[in-house]
Amino acid sequence: MIHPRRSLVPSQVLAATAASLTVLAAAGASAAEDPQVQKLREQLERQQAVIESQEARLQQQERLLRDLAARIGPPAPATATVAAAPVAGVALASGTAVAKAEAEAIDQLALVEAKGGPNGGNDPEPARPGPVGTRFAGLDVTLAGALRTTVTTTTARMQPDATPFFVLPKIPGVPDGTTKIDARLSSLLISIKGAQQGDFQLGGMIYAYLFDGDLLSGKYGLYPGFAYIDATSDKWRFAAGLQQDVFSPMMPTMVDRMSAFAGSGNAGNSFKPQLRVERFFVKGTDRLVIQGAIADALPSNIKPGFVDSTENTGVPNLEGRIAWTRGNDREATLPWPKYVLGLSGATGRFRTLYDRNPDPNVTDIGSYTTTLSGVAVEGSWRLTDRFGVQGEVYSGKALGAYLATAFQTVNATERAPISSDGYWGEAAYYWTPKLHSHLGYGIDRPDKGDGPGIGANETAFANLFWDPSPMTTLGFEATWRQTALLAGFDPLGRPIYVDNDGFAFMLSSELRF
Repeated sequence: MIHPRRSLVPSQVLAATAASLTVLAAAGASAAEDPQVQKLREQLERQQAVIESQEARLQQQERLLRDLAARIGPPAPATATVAAAPVAGVALASGTAVAKAEAEAIDQLALVEAKGGPNGGNDPEPARPGPVGTRFAGLDVTLAGALRTTVTTTTARMQPDATPFFVLPKIPGVPDGTTKIDARLSSLLISIKGAQQGDFQLGGMIYAYLFDGDLLSGKYGLYPGFAYIDATSDKWRFAAGLQQDVFSPMMPTMVDRMSAFAGSGNAGNSFKPQLRVERFFVKGTDRLVIQGAIADALPSNIKPGFVDSTENTGVPNLEGRIAWTRGNDREATLPWPKYVLGLSGATGRFRTLYDRNPDPNVTDIGSYTTTLSGVAVEGSWRLTDRFGVQGEVYSGKALGAYLATAFQTVNATERAPISSDGYWGEAAYYWTPKLHSHLGYGIDRPDKGDGPGIGANETAFANLFWDPSPMTTLGFEATWRQTALLAGFDPLGRPIYVDNDGFAFMLSSELRF
């Protein structure tokens, strides 16, 4: 923690002040019979104690600075500058080291004070905690996040077991139910507010879950959500970095907000490195936003089965959206705008590699290029102060990287993109400002004529949230999932799908900070 720099009073000044106070105290001693003089002498003695404490504190800080300077070496000349960012294995410039030494000294001094001060706890000024700081002046940094634990019990085998997307086939003789206690939905957020440049506010954000880099792996790790910088004004926003898709961004309100109908009708809501521009038009409670982005065609944080055999073609994905919002979301118990209506789309390309020679001893690599595309319509309507509905519908092909098409992209046998459509809907009701319920259903329907491995994937849910304080939430959710998996082909070559379904019950507790 970096503390504000403290003003340093020269020890000579303190000594002179102490001598003056001593003389005054001696003069007052000759008039001990005067109560006012006695009172003045007691006040001078208290001030003398304060001065001695401050002098001891300064001496402690000077010792820390001397020790750190001795370890680092002599400072660079005042004209020294750092030409570029330090590289691994290359020492920092001396000027940077001196600044670091000063910061470390202040931090160590704060630690001494927190343990009672150099006078062994007799410091008349209590130690005060410093603010969260950074290496650079003018930055306002906010550290936030959530500690979240979930307990998930299922009646069938699901993938992954803690935040299911799909239902796996039954295994004869093997019990289907599972129970998982998990904390991977815990999250950490760092928000940075930078300088004001004209009409634009500079800033950025880092946000991550405790998931592994692959959502379907079910392992602990660090799953990056946001990591971007931006510049925002009343009319414009420019951003670069890892962000949520522009395409189809609306989400249902689920306890299981990581899966959140992904692969079950909810396209978008993945995170991709992108360059984005947004234009805002505001009039009264009406707000119109136009968004556009160029995004990474093969993001590494989403790994459907196709990724290991694909390449970037050199052309990024293009995403666009226009959305209209009306109504102030603070005027009702249900925190939604009165109306939302949006239209979005995405397109891109990727190259898939395959072996053209069936002989396992011969490698003959070929490739084909697939074009992905999708269009989505979103909307919400707050019918009363407590009740509202929202949802999305999409249609497209090869949208596995957008968590649609049941995470599928191409038919590996026919080397053709898999087409799909899907939708989801949700109804929300707030019983009280702290108690609310949500009910929803979603489905992905890949075109079975394209030969997908998953012919359909659907999810229904009902939940109850209780927010006893702004920092805490308890949630319970029941979900039903069904996945139609390819089991073979009939004599005419038509695919045969087997439905696998099951229930899951999730209990969640969350503490935000």
